[in-house]
Amino acid sequence: MLTSALVIVLAGAAPLQAQKPQRATPTLLGTPGAAAQPPSATQPATGRPTAGKPARPTPTLGTPPSAAGQPATTAAPTTTAAPAVQPQGVGSGAPAAVAATTAGLAIEPFDEEVGELGAYARRFALQLDSTIATMVNLFRNTSGQPLTGAMEPRALSSRERDRWNRCRDLHWDLQSYASAAHDLPEAFDEAPALQRAAAALDTSLTAFQATGECDNVASMIAAPDRWAPWGQQYESGARRFYSEWYPQARDVQEKNRAFIVALNATGATGEGIPVPPAMPRNPPYAGASVR
Repeated sequence: MLTSALVIVLAGAAPLQAQKPQRATPTLLGTPGAAAQPPSATQPATGRPTAGKPARPTPTLGTPPSAAGQPATTAAPTTTAAPAVQPQGVGSGAPAAVAATTAGLAIEPFDEEVGELGAYARRFALQLDSTIATMVNLFRNTSGQPLTGAMEPRALSSRERDRWNRCRDLHWDLQSYASAAHDLPEAFDEAPALQRAAAALDTSLTAFQATGECDNVASMIAAPDRWAPWGQQYESGARRFYSEWYPQARDVQEKNRAFIVALNATGATGEGIPVPPAMPRNPPYAGASVR
């Protein structure tokens, strides 16, 4: 009986031995089933991806946060305040005014290293015509006379003050054309007719000086203490501008039209430029007849 009991005990212990967990044998990376084994917290990183699990790219230096899976942070755009009016007193230099005020219609001198002459001449002519037209529209239906009896800027309406400031900006844009036109005659030395037209336009732009009074009046509005007696200075400058600017602008536009005709004849721009219509003889003031 003792022997039989011992046999039974030993036979029952065999299944228990078979159920004892075995130490898992590590598998090679890439072997099926390896991805199912969770990584050990103490296992050192090998730098190699585990099979079945995509590796997360490591962001390099200079990579924005969004490239590493993080939401990108957009910096608020920097806004630059409009430049304050810089009073141009008597005898002040032009470069400072050009840097501070512009209507966005200025042109740079021709540079053969960054552009083609025909394309530049086309842009010069069309943009100059647009600048002249903008000036005409600015003073369309105005009285064409200074405000009589004004003794200080507050006597002028806000619309009138704004008009003089805008005219001042156009003045400095027009000065850029006068400077750029100096090089055009020499640039067209192989086309005599076009060279003559460019020289005539250069001369007309140089003589277009009446808009300088816009800079003066805008300065009177911004810094009245620098202009004494203010009323007399204002009326004198405004009257000179109203009487002289339109004939000078019309002459520039006529010379620019002739320049366009000569430019079209050479075919330098590849395609013809529409010739703008001639400006009326009379200024665009209220009550003036158009002829």
